[in-house]
Amino acid sequence: VSTQSTGVVVLLFSCFALSVAEPDVFALFEESMDAGVNWMTDMINEHVLSEDGSSFKPMILGMLTVVEPQICPAETTKCSAAENWLFGCNCAKGFRALGKCKTKPCQLFTHFKENGFAALYKFVNAETYEERYRIFFDYIGTPISRALCECPGMVGASINCARNYDGSLFEMTGMDRAKFDEIVSNLDWKTLKNVLNGYLKAGCGEKNGKDCVAEISKMYTIAGTMMDNTFNGEDVCLSMIRLEEEFTSYLQTFASFNSETESIRSMANRFMDAYTSMQREALCDPGCAAEVRDAFYSCCVKDVFEVMSSKPMKKGYSRLFENIWGMISEKDVPSLSKAAKKYFAILDLDSFCGDRTNVYGVKDEQCEAVEA
Repeated sequence: VSTQSTGVVVLLFSCFALSVAEPDVFALFEESMDAGVNWMTDMINEHVLSEDGSSFKPMILGMLTVVEPQICPAETTKCSAAENWLFGCNCAKGFRALGKCKTKPCQLFTHFKENGFAALYKFVNAETYEERYRIFFDYIGTPISRALCECPGMVGASINCARNYDGSLFEMTGMDRAKFDEIVSNLDWKTLKNVLNGYLKAGCGEKNGKDCVAEISKMYTIAGTMMDNTFNGEDVCLSMIRLEEEFTSYLQTFASFNSETESIRSMANRFMDAYTSMQREALCDPGCAAEVRDAFYSCCVKDVFEVMSSKPMKKGYSRLFENIWGMISEKDVPSLSKAAKKYFAILDLDSFCGDRTNVYGVKDEQCEAVEA
């Protein structure tokens, strides 16, 4: 679902690009991942958690105390600009219009305030990626996803907060508002809203008797297991070791990019060629496809893939890309249609893997039979 969104299996095998590809490519990959984790844990320990991890640092508690009335305002039909300095009265009015969902942001804030330090303490002491993924989704990803599924109107209300911002944050901090107003004025909010609501439609509810929010969270936790297996040198189906050749080629492709001599279109096409090759081995290997399917490809994920690759969503992606490109560059919008076509082809797993295995087609039939 936003985070959420994905329940996207094809992204599970994506990795940070390394500058060079060495024989022990997975050791370098692990080093790269661990560097990011270590940076986060050091930052959390230094700036967020108390020394024994039993609470937030006083500065964080002070910030939460200041912000809480802005997110959990007193019940009223009127709005005071002075009392709503952070988000403004237009934002407050938009959320009040959500009826019972108007308190959902406050519920999320309270959850994070009361449980956030425990989650962070578990995170900094986690020893595996499976643990880290589970902690993130248990405390952050899943609560946010459920809130949005229960109250999808929050998407529109949040967009209203940005488009019609009348809070005092810029004045209080001395920040220049010009860039913010420029982005707000030029961003295609209607298309963005349609895309976000599309993801919510796919990632919420139940499929084949399974809660999709829970299924997607479970999928990412298993992805953490896959990383652990890889870094522990276990050559099993849920490990990237069996993809070493394709994975190395994928990283080498990244390393070869030169934006000064190569067009974005060319780099995108080469990236998707390497990515597709890696995905084909990861998802379609006849000896592992059934296990991979059972681990990642639920009826919920099937539905997410279908929504992601639907014509309205493709149109939305294209519009957003053109819109954002025009905001950041004066050059002509590059054509990425060929690369996009290759990506969307992966989302139809039965067709993508059909020449090597039919396990995804069998799952599709099971899902469709239940829905009939």
